[in-house]
Amino acid sequence: MTPWVFRTILCSALVLGSIAQAQDISPVEDDQPVALVADDVTYNSETRELIATGSVEVYYGDRTLTADRIVYNDETKRITAAGDIVLRDPSGTTVYGEFADLDADLRDGIIEGAQSILGEQGKLAAVEALRFDDRYNVLAKAVYSPCDVCADEPTPLWRIRANKVIHDEVGKEVHYEDAWFDLMGVPVLWTPYFSHPDPTVDRKSGFLTPSFKQDSNFGFGMKVPYYWVIDDHSDVTIEPFFTTEEGVLGLFEYRRLFENGAMEVGGSIARTAFTGEDSWQGHLDTDGLFTTRQDIKYGWDIKTASDDDYLRFFDISNEDRLTSQLFGYKYQPHSFFDVRGVRFQSLRSNEPSGQIPVALPDFDARYELPGYFAGGDLGIITNAQSLFRTNGTDSTRVSLGLDWEREVVLPIGLSLTGFAEVRGDVFSVRNDPDLADETSFRFAPTAGVEARYPLIWEMENGSAHYLEPIVQAIVAPYGGNSANFINEDSLVTEFDENNLFSRSHFSGIDGFESGPRLNVGLTYEWLTDDGINFNATGGRVLRLKDADEFSSGSGLVNAQSDWVAGWSASYDPYVTIRHRVRVGDDLELNRNEVSASLRAWRLSLGGSYTFLEADPEVFQPDPREEFAIAGSFRLSPNWRIRGDLRRDLEEGEFIRGGAGIKYANECCEIDLFFSRDLTSTENVAASTSVTLQVQLLTLGTSDTGLFTDTIFDFEEQQDFLSPSSGIDR
Repeated sequence: MTPWVFRTILCSALVLGSIAQAQDISPVEDDQPVALVADDVTYNSETRELIATGSVEVYYGDRTLTADRIVYNDETKRITAAGDIVLRDPSGTTVYGEFADLDADLRDGIIEGAQSILGEQGKLAAVEALRFDDRYNVLAKAVYSPCDVCADEPTPLWRIRANKVIHDEVGKEVHYEDAWFDLMGVPVLWTPYFSHPDPTVDRKSGFLTPSFKQDSNFGFGMKVPYYWVIDDHSDVTIEPFFTTEEGVLGLFEYRRLFENGAMEVGGSIARTAFTGEDSWQGHLDTDGLFTTRQDIKYGWDIKTASDDDYLRFFDISNEDRLTSQLFGYKYQPHSFFDVRGVRFQSLRSNEPSGQIPVALPDFDARYELPGYFAGGDLGIITNAQSLFRTNGTDSTRVSLGLDWEREVVLPIGLSLTGFAEVRGDVFSVRNDPDLADETSFRFAPTAGVEARYPLIWEMENGSAHYLEPIVQAIVAPYGGNSANFINEDSLVTEFDENNLFSRSHFSGIDGFESGPRLNVGLTYEWLTDDGINFNATGGRVLRLKDADEFSSGSGLVNAQSDWVAGWSASYDPYVTIRHRVRVGDDLELNRNEVSASLRAWRLSLGGSYTFLEADPEVFQPDPREEFAIAGSFRLSPNWRIRGDLRRDLEEGEFIRGGAGIKYANECCEIDLFFSRDLTSTENVAASTSVTLQVQLLTLGTSDTGLFTDTIFDFEEQQDFLSPSSGIDR
């Protein structure tokens, strides 16, 4: 008889022929079914013992027990198990042992040679374990560690040894009494009592892993965060930042989840003398987003600091402008509205705060009527913006108009799109030292047609070539940009291949692109099945005369604009190269940007070069030329090095740089990073800092600590490689 047939017959006999016995094992109040599977089962009527041997499995509801040999005493209602014992309970805890004495429902008892697995990583081992109240596991002479061990390396990188350990499965807490913390087998710290959440817990109040930093501005610093779970929907992290030269900062973050949205409130406060005077300083960073039943989104994003240099001095942020806004919006397939109140705080020394406006309101809306007029889509547009300054010009603009668009594709494949816009703008200017307070009206009509002729070649090898010539013919009246029509939202125009075919090259509505013009260009794309891609776009703007409404350095002021072009090539996911240029008729480069990234083997590398010609009319009196590189190299599965460097080529100076090394395995992460910031302001000198972060995984963190194939955060890399802001050096 085969074993599986024997087991099936045995289970049937136990269930059908010994129902009374099964009921005796199961408590009446639980009424849980019992099943037993074994290679051999005997019953001693004199001792009232059921003996099962050979791959024994006992199922009691959602609890299971496996062992080499099990004896159930019908008189004492106890189960003794021997051999390779495995006990699993509904919480996911798994206990291994050599001998066990348990009650009939597998809830309470004693296990010798116990080893417990908590979640996916935590491991507890003890000489003996006692389980009671279907909740507590009490372990004697126990050791806890998430680190893997093997015969060659039997000692974990770190562990906690204790004479007594109590694992509360309901409270999800592990308590230690008379405990030692060992590092590489060497005792380094003793405590009479210690506790931490078990690794299955996602959120639990308690201290998180501290971090350490040495900085030439504030000296030696240590952050000791405490995480407090208020309820299922909110929590607070309080993070004292102790420094040797500037006292204590109080960092905090409050988060709350609501039925219709979420919010965060963070910030800091400190009594410090970094400005030369002992004073209270701090910052606030809060945001929230909510949704009404009508699918209207509303919320806020507010950032502010008490001093221009506060965030940078304490290495909280390197932002040089802080934007705060209150907003509400709703977007639908054929309509939208967006209303905001926006405040800017400049942290730059060359930007007087009184001249930076507050926008209240900033309103934009459009309602579309598909196919409503002449077979095209008709849109009703409105826009309004009011700007207020404490020391400068106040202005208000209200715009109302109609736009129309229709596309027709001819049989030969030529796509023709006709479009038009009629808009009226009302400007009100106040407190301008050069203008009298007045209200002006501007009529701003525009019309045009766009022609595209896409050409596609499919090759036998699966690749395809796509070529598309594009011409836009646009007519608009001259004028519309006098001093009465103050330009607030269109000062900076970034002319490149991305907005070459825009119907207006201004970034906002205040500026009006006047006169007839042609936007001409060509796009090309090559696609292959093996991940190789290439695309390019180039062209220019042609006019009848110069466009004085644009700044001299924009590339658009001449009748024939600069040539703009951009291309990118990639071999996914390994290599990406992007290049964009703006060239005058004299072939002089007015803009040149190159970026590249490489992900191969153990290396992740990114670099960028940026050159921008001077444009004094938009607050860029000098050319900018910078180079930046950032990367990471994995030395082994556990070790990696990383670094970054930025240099101002125009000034011939380095801006900042850093290098670090990181170790990570299944139970810990150690990150050491050295950085040097060579920029300076009135109160913040160039600084050198050393940051050390140590995380003992499963103690205050749920991170696995294992490296993935992406060994350098690509978004972090791109942020570093983007051109730096203007900070005094």
